[in-house]
Amino acid sequence: MRARWLNLLLSAWLVVAPLILGFDSPAARANTVTVGLCLFLFVLVADSIPAFRFVDTALGLWLVVSPFLLGYSREGGSTVNSIIVGLVVAALSLLPARRAGQLSLRSWRATHV
Repeated sequence: MRARWLNLLLSAWLVVAPLILGFDSPAARANTVTVGLCLFLFVLVADSIPAFRFVDTALGLWLVVSPFLLGYSREGGSTVNSIIVGLVVAALSLLPARRAGQLSLRSWRATHV
């Protein structure tokens, strides 16, 4: 499965994670949902403008450090979620944009629209 598709799924997870995991901190909820929505947007943009994948990298790295900078690092569930998802998002965003035999968002749109 292509890295962009996985990052789209992770962005959707970030939007619903506070509801499913029951984040106590308002900062954790707001940060996670906001990053999830931004990630969704920039994953789509990066499919057309590959340089934007580094915005996805920055969002992933922000997720890793945000619990400590926003003061909710003692909330276990949200901190672990942010660190794991952030590392995966950052790693996936650094993978090359095109590989032979893999689906791209652009090709899916062309055949389904």
